[in-house]
Amino acid sequence: MNILIDKNTILVPVSKVVSITEKRSLMPILSNILLEFGREGTTIFSTDLEVSAIAYVDCKVEKERKIVVHGRKFLEVLRELENGEISLSLDDNVLTIKQKKTEIVLSLQDPEEFPETKELKGKEEFIIDGKTLLDMIEKVGFAISTDETRYILTGMYIQGLEGELVVVGTDGFRMALCQRKIKGIKGFKGITIPKRSITEVERIIEEEDEVKISIEEKYIQFGTEKIKIITRIIEGNFPDYENVLPSGNSNTLKIDKESFHRGLKRVSSIIGRSEPVKITFDGTNMEIDAESDIGRAKEILEIEYEGERIGMSFNVRFVFDVVTHIAGEKVIMMAPVTYGAVLFKGEQEEDYKNIVMPIRI
Repeated sequence: MNILIDKNTILVPVSKVVSITEKRSLMPILSNILLEFGREGTTIFSTDLEVSAIAYVDCKVEKERKIVVHGRKFLEVLRELENGEISLSLDDNVLTIKQKKTEIVLSLQDPEEFPETKELKGKEEFIIDGKTLLDMIEKVGFAISTDETRYILTGMYIQGLEGELVVVGTDGFRMALCQRKIKGIKGFKGITIPKRSITEVERIIEEEDEVKISIEEKYIQFGTEKIKIITRIIEGNFPDYENVLPSGNSNTLKIDKESFHRGLKRVSSIIGRSEPVKITFDGTNMEIDAESDIGRAKEILEIEYEGERIGMSFNVRFVFDVVTHIAGEKVIMMAPVTYGAVLFKGEQEEDYKNIVMPIRI
């Protein structure tokens, strides 16, 4: 069986699905991808049993055929070939790739050994544009935990309200919450998606895509016309994010975002990436202090504030992350009278909130 196809027609979808293949697996078959050539088109499958991808290629053949080939090696071969038409010859157990004077032969595996991967027909389905989805992920992804001792926190929580989508990331010391109005969405029970799966969504989905999200009891699927990503859902109860949001923080200040960011950067130059800085605000000034074995640093910034004098210490990386992801020109901080979570948000960004717990020193 011989197939003629433009190199980039197959390179692009292969490059999207190969990262899911397992590099160090007790099941060698998971290092491979399945190509299913058919009369209606060609479909490419990859999986590590937790995350799967299905890509569609505009390549029709008269005789249907399935092959399983090493994903990363196949990708490397395609990348090294010149742009233009290539030939794929399928024999019993080998794939021969030809272009001009180049000929590369790859061994094939038994398609029957490749795990079955199916599209979801979810109980809950809605459509979101790629730009909105990627923006929401970016707004909360940095706060997702990497500590697997609290496994439920190693994923992004997603919940549907009537006409609105909520996503949350937290590691127990900080929380990022983003809400967006989504036309046609209905309320659905919250689920938690593994961070690795979210990373694949960010890598594969394009801003201009229209993404259909389908949810089943244990799986969720992100699908476009050209590719679908299916992932397991993390089992367990995610913390009640609504109860984490502080409601009585009466000490409110407003500060220029760029000034705040630059001040943090200058002061933190003498400390480690996750060490504490002390932030004190009183009247029209905010003071940022840091100290280490190297020395001390202090920055005084102008603010709008009418509350009592307050001083708190924070993990400097947590504050950096918050300030970086807030949109607009002004950052609003809302602090409690006594020790407790501090709320950060943009001046005109009510649909995005960050909570950071101060450090007790």
